[in-house]
Amino acid sequence: MDRKVALVLGGLVLGAAFALATGRVRAQGTAQSVPTPRWEQDCEQTHGVDEARAIAKARGEGGWELVALDAGVMCFKRLAPAPPKPAEPWPGY
Repeated sequence: MDRKVALVLGGLVLGAAFALATGRVRAQGTAQSVPTPRWEQDCEQTHGVDEARAIAKARGEGGWELVALDAGVMCFKRLAPAPPKPAEPWPGY
């Protein structure tokens, strides 16, 4: 029994010593990070199954995704178009 305890304690000591010797490990950031997607949201009140079906079909064809339905209110989302890049400044010559 004492030998097993000594082996476990020895392993802990060696592990701690190794951790102290190597220092902290840190994640490296990428040079260019991927931009977070931007979303458009819209909700619409419906008054029945037929109306809800028609709205869902029309929105789906427009690239919208149904994300919530509660008490006749249908909420949709889709990726927002990328904002326009700023124009290059005129060099002025």
